Amino acid sequence: MTNQQEHIDESLPKAFKLCSLKKIEQLFAQGQLLKAYPIRLMYILEEQSPSEVSEAPFQVLFSAPKRRFKRAHDRNYIKRLMREVLRKNKAAVIDALQTNNKKLVFSLTFVADERPTFQLLEQKLCKALDQLIKEINP
Repeated sequence: MTNQQEHIDESLPKAFKLCSLKKIEQLFAQGQLLKAYPIRLMYILEEQSPSEVSEAPFQVLFSAPKRRFKRAHDRNYIKRLMREVLRKNKAAVIDALQTNNKKLVFSLTFVADERPTFQLLEQKLCKALDQLIKEINP
């Protein structure tokens, strides 16, 4: 990497992770649904106040249901893959949110019955994120 290239932050720190029980309950009670099989995306879009500008533009929750994946290592593997794909492809979502002065809370749930490959999950999650960006931009 040369000095002329701009460093792109591809981390996904704790500020981007949805931990608040109130926000999680609100998300599943009032959230809107997008489907891009095998990904199910629930989201709530909010206006961002000027005091929240320094905070993370979105918060995300990852899940893989115990009903479909009995073994914990399978569920952990799927959530790890989803985190990795979002970490690599979050720039477009952040740009769309910042240009529209919005804040996003969303959950990603894997709903297929078999363990995915990284390539399949990346393709489908990018498709879901593109649909989400279309919803963000008026």
